[in-house]
Amino acid sequence: MRSGAPVITAPAPARPAPDSWELSREPTPSSVRVRVSGFKHLLVPALAAACLADRPWLISNVPDIADTRVLTALLGRAGAAVTHDRQEGTVRVLAGELRQHRIPDDLSGQVHGAVYLLPALLASTGRVVSGRHGGCRIGSGGSGERPLAHVAAVMERFGARCETTEGSFSATTTASGLRGAVVDLADFAVREPVTGTLTGPHYSGATKTALLLGAVARGTTVLREPYPKADVLELARALGTAGVPLRIGPDEIVIEGRGGPVGGTELALPSDLMEVVTMIALSVCLDTESRLGLDRPDAVRAGLAPELACLEAMGIPLAWEGDILRTGRVERIAAVDMVAASHLVYSDALALLVPMLLRASGPSVVTDLVWGSRFGYAEGLRALGADLAVSGSRMTVRPSVLSPAAGDLRAGDLRAVMSLVIGALTAGGRHVVHGVRHLARGYDNLPDKLRLFGAGIRE
Repeated sequence: MRSGAPVITAPAPARPAPDSWELSREPTPSSVRVRVSGFKHLLVPALAAACLADRPWLISNVPDIADTRVLTALLGRAGAAVTHDRQEGTVRVLAGELRQHRIPDDLSGQVHGAVYLLPALLASTGRVVSGRHGGCRIGSGGSGERPLAHVAAVMERFGARCETTEGSFSATTTASGLRGAVVDLADFAVREPVTGTLTGPHYSGATKTALLLGAVARGTTVLREPYPKADVLELARALGTAGVPLRIGPDEIVIEGRGGPVGGTELALPSDLMEVVTMIALSVCLDTESRLGLDRPDAVRAGLAPELACLEAMGIPLAWEGDILRTGRVERIAAVDMVAASHLVYSDALALLVPMLLRASGPSVVTDLVWGSRFGYAEGLRALGADLAVSGSRMTVRPSVLSPAAGDLRAGDLRAVMSLVIGALTAGGRHVVHGVRHLARGYDNLPDKLRLFGAGIRE
């Protein structure tokens, strides 16, 4: 059982998190044991899927993060009965008759995950209206806004009528409701040059939108070349356990929609994939052995297959022992080139892997073919002494010894801030890191976990 606040039955929005930490490094323990929290990128669309059901969804191993608190508050405002038990790490959702089709800006502006309520509320109420959405500003908009046009385009394949303008979104269904569709997800992606597979910033969102709509549309839906990573596959399997007839093949997902709500289910989230990578990076960079306690380790291992292959090539000693993943001390790190793409390494993971590559025996090249030049941590790591050269979507990482920076460190997205935290702790000394409010969206109880590694944190 978790320690923390009592059961929440009337969800409330998250309180603003502090935006800066003063970090110092205390003596690092020789060994650390950490329990990794649940998988955020599955939780978010699973909460949306619960809106499609006429019976309860019970989700366990739920991380206590800003996304959980904001999204459960949104569901409560829409009319769902929501119980978030922070002690047990569970969320129970009974959608019933959702009455609210408008997603309020004061909540959606805090997280990106509210985007997945767009198809859910459209399917449940026949209409959805939304304004701005928050999250990391890594999109193509003038201020880093992430697009919604691909969500509208997928909805239109199912017969919806949509309008999108800068800062607003609306969609309605026809009198006959949503109909099954053939959606080729290649229309929402590009071919990456390394393996010829699909990638891009719209690919994941388009697939999840189509999967949610297909589950309740009338008739057959075929998703061709869907986004292949764990969050989509696990979401599809959860819908299957909720009574949605579907087949998951190597290149397509076929859904036999019945034109009505899905049933109830119980979903145990695997451990968060990016938190696993984060803890490995802390272990390696701080020369500390670690034992990571995992939920559903087989799902974690499958979901992180590209990252684990890179870590093996680097020479990071990892050992799987039941529900424990051990990271041993590293003698030498080999230089590797790695590519973030939808069939390869997660874009999120690059920022966490780069601090380890600074210890490599030679230069490495990392390429981001999802979000392009997503290197918001480069300037901060350079201030700590990292030798990094950015050219478009590629960054060359040369061996570097980190040392205390002269000034404060700043980053504007979740993984970039975490990269600077790892870098600051590696360098030693005292650092003020700005932008840490983003960490509350992706990590449960992160300060206490960092303290296990010898971090001193003052907000």
